Amino acid sequence: MKEKIRVGIAQIHSILGNVEKNLEKHLEFIRMAREKNVELLVFPELSLTGYLLKDIAYEISDEATIALEKIRDLTESMCVVVGLVREKRYGIYENSVAYICNREIVGYYSKLYLPNYGLFEESRYFKEGDVEDVKVFKWDGWKIGSIICEDAWHPEPAELVSRLGADVVVVHSASPIRGLYNRGDTVLERIWESIIVTRAVENSSYVIFANSVGPEDEEFFWGGSMIVAPDGEILARGKKMEEDLVVADLDIFLLRSARRFSSYKIHRKDIHDLLSLLG
Repeated sequence: MKEKIRVGIAQIHSILGNVEKNLEKHLEFIRMAREKNVELLVFPELSLTGYLLKDIAYEISDEATIALEKIRDLTESMCVVVGLVREKRYGIYENSVAYICNREIVGYYSKLYLPNYGLFEESRYFKEGDVEDVKVFKWDGWKIGSIICEDAWHPEPAELVSRLGADVVVVHSASPIRGLYNRGDTVLERIWESIIVTRAVENSSYVIFANSVGPEDEEFFWGGSMIVAPDGEILARGKKMEEDLVVADLDIFLLRSARRFSSYKIHRKDIHDLLSLLG
């Protein structure tokens, strides 16, 4: 296992429904990341398609899947994780990310918790991911797992990928300013920071928060991506309200040190069973 790995966040503005333009942006950021010797590059939620898709989600999945092939050509000696609509089987669409490592599509993760409140109505268009499909991916000896946006507001998805062995948990997000709180981006930034830091500390894992940026219909995504260490230190932050490439080096010794004095593997099954019964 490599002692250090350089990770990057492509905090991009995706154009709603325009896979061709979004693909160009992905290829541009992959080239930029390569120049900075980034080994793992992650994109936001639904980065290839845009987020507020509604009914066009069903029409755009084929085009997004084809785009993966062009991304694959640029991933020699890199691992790139991108967001897309995936038709898992005929007529079943999921909000997913694809792992493309060293010119090979090695697997997918699909969002487990679909928000259905306020401006969010994902459960109308997507099927929630299957827990049985969740896995971690190995790159340069590091184990990486993804969760998507709403998943991070619940402790179980990050706990699941960590207990499956993830050293790094990636949170792919498309978080608009008006999504939950109508009090401005500063409040939302503070809330997201507390969530990401908590997920890092409680699971003794590095956590990467990759958020979208820019306008989409009447919404605006605020950026503010961040990379957080297992002890809760924020190693790097993305700009707000503009595109950015956020880069940091992750150290295996810091990870091991955090886990040596951590209770992250202690799990009370009876508590989870009771919570399930309570609905």
